[in-house]
Amino acid sequence: MSTARRPARTVTALTAAGALALGLSACGSGDTTPSSSPSSSGSASASGSPATAVTTSKIADVKVSGGDEKSAPKIEMETPFGVGDFAVQVLTEGTGAATTDQSIAIIDYALVNGTSGASIDEIYTSDPTGFDVGDSTLISGLRKALTGVKKGSRVIAALPPADAFGPQGNTQIGVAGTDTVVFVFDVRDVATKLGQAEGTAVPAKSGHPTVNWTKGTPATFTMPTGKAPTELVIQPLIEGKGAKVEQGDTAVVTYTGALWRNGQVFDSSFKQGPTASFSFPVGGQKVIPGWDKGVEGQRVGSRLLLIVPPSDGYGTAGQGEIKGDDTMVFVVDILAKY
Repeated sequence: MSTARRPARTVTALTAAGALALGLSACGSGDTTPSSSPSSSGSASASGSPATAVTTSKIADVKVSGGDEKSAPKIEMETPFGVGDFAVQVLTEGTGAATTDQSIAIIDYALVNGTSGASIDEIYTSDPTGFDVGDSTLISGLRKALTGVKKGSRVIAALPPADAFGPQGNTQIGVAGTDTVVFVFDVRDVATKLGQAEGTAVPAKSGHPTVNWTKGTPATFTMPTGKAPTELVIQPLIEGKGAKVEQGDTAVVTYTGALWRNGQVFDSSFKQGPTASFSFPVGGQKVIPGWDKGVEGQRVGSRLLLIVPPSDGYGTAGQGEIKGDDTMVFVVDILAKY
């Protein structure tokens, strides 16, 4: 179960598992036009049935023109288009430092099915979205394409099945097991992500849960005896020195959540991998109220202990194993904002 009510864009599927909810995305629904039926070349259908893949195309055969921050570029190719190996080309070179595993690449993008030429998704007509370049849950082709790019760059990448969804494809977005995915993106900005909270440690307060934190793994908690607070508690454990997180910013965090009543961990960003992070628009009501309230006004680098009563969590209805009268306890590291 996730702490956040994450938006369900088509690019949700750009994780290694192919089914994770999108954490690093702007809100809104995208174009989910599926690929068309098999072409005369014998390409596989969207169901992923066996077929002969097209592997003779070159990335230079794809033409990209026009587009800006409010309109998608025109992507032209002779279909069926397919490559046997991952290919990437920088169409416009940006400036500044190149992205690394510690970067958040903030991009506009368009995805096209190379077999049919059909649009899978595009966000040029909405808000840019950020991808954690070091997130091991991203599919390999996406990570490769986003690594080493600079702010202001326009890039095109061709992702064969081995670097996309494998031989099973992804029926949710109309990609068969032999389809090449064409990925065009413009890098609007680059943010640096901390590895973990860093700053000035704050002495623990009596009566609060004790956090046992180890880098790269879900935290554990030692809960105090007695009743949980009835009001939201926002307790910095480390006060960061970075930029202040304001309403409307997207915060990049890691987290672990547990129940006050028994200390049981019910969710953690680290379950997706030791470098995985989660992002959300602060004040956008895409997460529980306790998170919006707790993170706003804090600085990048901070580690927060959030004690969240039902009124700032899931209310009296609860959710999953979280009962309607459960108080949740989170430890949240703020690693970046954009």
